[in-house]
Amino acid sequence: MTQVSKDNGDKQDGSGFAGTLRNIQITDIIQMCCLAGASLCIRVTQDNDRGSIYIEDGEVVHAECGRAEGVDAFFTILGWPSGQFETMEAPAIGKPTIKEPCQFLLMEAARQADEWAISKEESESVEPELFEPEKIKVLIVDDSPIMSKILTSMLAADGTIEVSGTARNGEEALKMMKSLTPDLITLDVNMPVMDGSTALKHIMIGSPCPVIIMSNLAPSSYDTLLSFLNLGAVDFMSKPVKSSNIVVQQQKIVDRIHQAAKADVKRFKLLRCPKLKPSDFIPINKSEPCEILVVAISGAGGYLETVNMITGLPKATRTTVLSLQSIPPPFAPTLSSYLNMRSRFDVQPLKDKGLLNPGRCYIANSSLDMQFAISDGRLALFNNSAASSTSNEGSIDRLLLSAAELFQDRVLVLLLSGADVGDLEGLRAIQAAGGKILSPKPDRCILPASIEPAMAANLVGELFDPADLHKVLISHCR
Repeated sequence: MTQVSKDNGDKQDGSGFAGTLRNIQITDIIQMCCLAGASLCIRVTQDNDRGSIYIEDGEVVHAECGRAEGVDAFFTILGWPSGQFETMEAPAIGKPTIKEPCQFLLMEAARQADEWAISKEESESVEPELFEPEKIKVLIVDDSPIMSKILTSMLAADGTIEVSGTARNGEEALKMMKSLTPDLITLDVNMPVMDGSTALKHIMIGSPCPVIIMSNLAPSSYDTLLSFLNLGAVDFMSKPVKSSNIVVQQQKIVDRIHQAAKADVKRFKLLRCPKLKPSDFIPINKSEPCEILVVAISGAGGYLETVNMITGLPKATRTTVLSLQSIPPPFAPTLSSYLNMRSRFDVQPLKDKGLLNPGRCYIANSSLDMQFAISDGRLALFNNSAASSTSNEGSIDRLLLSAAELFQDRVLVLLLSGADVGDLEGLRAIQAAGGKILSPKPDRCILPASIEPAMAANLVGELFDPADLHKVLISHCR
């Protein structure tokens, strides 16, 4: 349902607020009631049709619409394009007709709405579609049947993804892989019989396949995620949660799966970090000016290249490095601590704003909207709160535009696997200012697809072999 409205009129009896809600989705109303643990009835009307949805203690337990009831009535109501609703007290439902979790119900309703819209568009199309794109086959590995059901519904709603199977543990997944040959696997961490870590080792040795780790581990367990990335996992992200917008979470998961499925994990190699002596580490001198700025951008599949870049940085005391990655911000301290012990640079998570020192490498999420500036004669990085929401350039473009303006030909941009290249305006500014844009050779890159637009626009000035990255950095940093 695209929009509903509620009007309590002007009557106020002291029992609450009166007012009007307009242009709000019925799914938002249901989600808010469930999150609040409410018990009530939502009566919805569309023209001459009427339906009711019953919620008890934050769970959808019953729905009725005409002769239909239960999940059929629920999906019928949510399939209406518009209407009106009102909430009221409701008697307790003796025997619930709906047992599925609220999350699953809303996601399944969204999937059915998408299917209806697609079928309508196809039926109205004048020209028949010549071919149907091959779907991405995904194997979901999770010991929770409910979570597997939720993920299946989210992915199936995309239309270009096919969930070819679900497994309850690593052992089942390995058996199913032989017959299903999935394009990508979503892998839980903690499972009975065979956990995610053991399963990932077998996958990478026997049948290499892109793997996304999906887990809601606490920050105290982030070391576990590091071990998965070191074993060859392409990406990791949180499982969907009830407290966040379901549609937004669905889109993020679908986007990441589309990107990660393009990774060539056969190019993955176990990390070989250099052995450093205490004298190799750069002492921090806050009065030293930054002369060279390195911006390294990576995403799904770029973990190996990012670690090789940071651990391969030379002892360049006048260079500042910003490493942008598609990682959750809470994971940055753990990753920074891990890399700090293996890099000549002092590696730190980027703070919200502040001064940047040469000899340091800062870890940040690539989705942050930031801008370089000079503050008291020193390089600084600030959240770009003043950015216009109507600007054609995205956050990466604005960041690179400011880097080009401040550093001209003293900027080095490294586009690694999974890099967000924005609208290319920032990269064009770097090139025009005399800065350098480098990228791994496509045939040696784990996920080159994201970098291809920059290469097609002739913005990448130098291609390098990842094995020679340390030599490349020596030639550009000082």
